[in-house]
Amino acid sequence: MSEFVIKIEDEIVQVLGKQTIEKYLQAFITQSILKVAAGDILKDYDNESLNGDKIWLAAKKSAFLNDRYSQYIKVSANV
Repeated sequence: MSEFVIKIEDEIVQVLGKQTIEKYLQAFITQSILKVAAGDILKDYDNESLNGDKIWLAAKKSAFLNDRYSQYIKVSANV
């Protein structure tokens, strides 16, 4: 495990609070880990060529047609 020391101005700590800053940093690290994992998954997705697999495409289409909220779902990778 690595340890990092982050220096933050006292005024900022007083305004935001130590717990708020700790929660923000933890959320930032968690999001960063998820972005890296999502990037790896997208690489695997592209490598597997699922976009050309007819069975996969049919299952994907069926899943979205059976979901009444599918028109509201828009997924974009921001990695």
